Amino acid sequence: MAAARSTWTDTRLDDLKETVVVIDEKVTALDKKVDEGFARADRKMNEGFARLDNKMDEGFARLDVKIDGGLGRLDGRIDSLHHSLVHGMIALISIITVLLVALAGIVATHM
Repeated sequence: MAAARSTWTDTRLDDLKETVVVIDEKVTALDKKVDEGFARADRKMNEGFARLDNKMDEGFARLDVKIDGGLGRLDGRIDSLHHSLVHGMIALISIITVLLVALAGIVATHM
């Protein structure tokens, strides 16, 4: 391998300058492409989110139902479900209490 030169001639410096300029132009072009790509991705994401928002709004609008004579939305349906679950739990607890009292009565009469 040849020994590296320790001095820079004008020709070598001009060659280096041209190489640096070419690399700079390539980096600038690549930077521009990357920026354009991110701008396209941002536009697509914003359009997608806008479509999703519209679909969700349309879906929630379809969930309008009559509850207790009034017009309720999704929260009204959830409240109705909550009330049904509470009433069911009260019924189950009542049945279990009656059965335990009946069992205690049977055990007490047979002792």
